[in-house]
Amino acid sequence: MIPEYFLVHKNEQLKSIIEKIVINSHRAVIVVDKKKVIGLISEGDILKSLVYKKDLNATASTLMNKSFKFLNKKDNTEAKKIFKKYLCSLIPVVNSEMILQDLITLDKFLAEL
Repeated sequence: MIPEYFLVHKNEQLKSIIEKIVINSHRAVIVVDKKKVIGLISEGDILKSLVYKKDLNATASTLMNKSFKFLNKKDNTEAKKIFKKYLCSLIPVVNSEMILQDLITLDKFLAEL
């Protein structure tokens, strides 16, 4: 089961998103709508939003990156390629309907090597 502090609903506000990123310590959260993954929000996305004068009431749907990397099955070879090329801290594993099945974090990936 994926801990709730990795997930935000598309209508969650920036303050709540920041709190979850601080709690999960992976510098990102997954945006969901009815269990379907629709985006990711990283610390970088939050910094950009603040530069562009978004306030703490901005919602996840206005902050999220819709062009995110994901896997359709847990595959360490593919995960390694994504971590190396995109320098991300987490990779959602989704089914064909984009329903979150698992999560690969960089720290757990490195620990398994």
